[in-house]
Amino acid sequence: MKLCLTSSVVAPYLRDGEDPRAVFRAFRETGFRCVDFEIRSGYLGEDLEEQAAFWKDLMQELDLTVTQSHAPMPNPLQDAGALEPALDCMRKSIRFCALAGFPNLVIHPGARNGNTRDEFFERNVAFYQALIPTAEEYGVTVLIENIGQYMDPYFLWSGKDLLEMVERVGHPLFRACWDIGHANHFEYLHVGGTPYENITALGDKLVAIHAHENVGFFPDPNPTKRMDMHMMPYSSYYSSVNWDAVLQGLKDVGYTGTFNFESTTPSPQTGRPEFRYGGQVVRTLEKVPLQVWKSVTASLYEIGRFMLESYGLYEE
Repeated sequence: MKLCLTSSVVAPYLRDGEDPRAVFRAFRETGFRCVDFEIRSGYLGEDLEEQAAFWKDLMQELDLTVTQSHAPMPNPLQDAGALEPALDCMRKSIRFCALAGFPNLVIHPGARNGNTRDEFFERNVAFYQALIPTAEEYGVTVLIENIGQYMDPYFLWSGKDLLEMVERVGHPLFRACWDIGHANHFEYLHVGGTPYENITALGDKLVAIHAHENVGFFPDPNPTKRMDMHMMPYSSYYSSVNWDAVLQGLKDVGYTGTFNFESTTPSPQTGRPEFRYGGQVVRTLEKVPLQVWKSVTASLYEIGRFMLESYGLYEE
């Protein structure tokens, strides 16, 4: 199994105008050769073809392989007017993947406050089925991801839940991406399956994973920042994902995808309170330089190597 890393970890450097070649050269120098490519909405405009060609060429130039990609994240079911714009975005994302040579695309389900489990499944199955013609036209596999936390109106709490969604969509180009950190919120409360049960329930429908760490579930006024932490494994004494159960599950189902980290490596402190000095907002230490990011992210690769080698699964 090869190690992979989401490109969202370098998005802050790209947004700040750093040269994409320099940024992804640093990415490659951490040890990672496989990429989970974050598709930004800005790539899906009138220059979509040029954007796809640019990223395809850059990945090939740097000998990086995009094994999976992630669509933008509008909520297609948030209100009555959200569905059509979301479908348009997803269709463009599928086309972008085909042009760039990216085989798999993760697309989040949607939800509406107060929806029941039946409503959640019915509306999302219809949403994904509306994308079948585009997926068939371009030959891109769409991966449905388990998202949400215990207080959210999402109902993909277990591997069986996600399997049910995939099977109800009922098309071979629609498969599963299991997010290990998201699942931990439910596993921690014993309302979903165990990590091993969830992965083995998905079996050969499992094409990709998102590996990251958190401390489980606990109530908080701002739960997104504290619960869905997207931390590196072993980064806190209170981390609670059972990685032995995860790796044994992947091994037992014969998982053939990458071990993809969706962990934040040194990341900008977007939630910190503002500090002013001399009448100016000070942001000197808000984000580390790319060279420091590279050094720390290389340690994430070594953590992944240790985890996979321990189960006889590591591939260069």
